[in-house]
Amino acid sequence: MSIEVMRQARNAFVWNLNTDLDNIPACDQWAKMLRKNIDALDQAILEAEKQNKWVGLTDEEANELWESTDIGDDWELMKRTEAKLKEKNT
Repeated sequence: MSIEVMRQARNAFVWNLNTDLDNIPACDQWAKMLRKNIDALDQAILEAEKQNKWVGLTDEEANELWESTDIGDDWELMKRTEAKLKEKNT
């Protein structure tokens, strides 16, 4: 589930909860379920945002890649950089 879809579902729950369910005794269980779902979605959104955070190369890592590549071999440097970024972001 994408972060945007989770946000939309959460907002729908919040809207539903704010329809004055707390003042209707028969709806107490529904309101509790909505609060539980909202909390679960908030947690899922936070975790998804952490997982989707991009991690780039430090200056030291970039320098190591630069120095370990033969002079003029742009393709090799690009492939090594790509591999390093994949490693850091998976």
